[in-house]
Amino acid sequence: MSCPKCGALVAPDEEVCPECNHRLAEETLERLLPLLKRPEKEPISPMPFPIRIAKAVIAPSQAFHDIARAPDAAGPIILYALNVLAVTIYYAAGWNHIYPFGDYWILRLLGDGAVLGRLFSNALMVLIQLLFLGFIYWLPFRLIGRKSSFKRDLSIVGYAYVPILIGRALSVLILFTSIPTIIIPVNASLLQAQISVTSIFISPVWNTVAVIEIASWLWAAFLIVLGIRQVNELSTTTALISSYAIMLIFLAIYVTLV
Repeated sequence: MSCPKCGALVAPDEEVCPECNHRLAEETLERLLPLLKRPEKEPISPMPFPIRIAKAVIAPSQAFHDIARAPDAAGPIILYALNVLAVTIYYAAGWNHIYPFGDYWILRLLGDGAVLGRLFSNALMVLIQLLFLGFIYWLPFRLIGRKSSFKRDLSIVGYAYVPILIGRALSVLILFTSIPTIIIPVNASLLQAQISVTSIFISPVWNTVAVIEIASWLWAAFLIVLGIRQVNELSTTTALISSYAIMLIFLAIYVTLV
């Protein structure tokens, strides 16, 4: 048989043309997991970024195929800003459950000031995180001669922050509703006040939040598969293995630093 795109002769069982990398048939993995199936039709024009964000959840293969073809910065910037806000509210959720009285009223003031300070530090942290993740998804394929650009990979990774945002929104809801409320009475000693504040931030509910965070990153790795296989002309299987290997390296570093 011949490739319908370039006309090269290919074996009947070939899934990809060895000359032009045109997809000749669905891979077994795509048949087993329909979410990985490549879009049958190319869109006439790039999707607007709000549609891309929505389809990252409801039709991820279409969304990331489109992002890989025509990357943009608007969607990733919006998702970046929302993630900074979500991470900051994490911290606010803890202080929201502390009610100090008497001489310990200053704890409330310090807590509110710390939340504001966290907004700026989190903006820097999430930016570094995003750039680093984009870099480690771009560099390995660049080193083996693939055509992907850092800008394109960064756009793919930026849109993959959709599940991170969903996970963090869910975590914020859990934190606000599940963290125990602590009242620091007027006659409490300094040690009692310190123990009360510490108990908020070592509550078991934070373990649940950590599990949601890890699950969200693994979901993001799945979405990135759909983009990097397009820009790097990879098989779905290779893209899947590569994406999760890179994400596990990132998580190992992330957990160590956080």
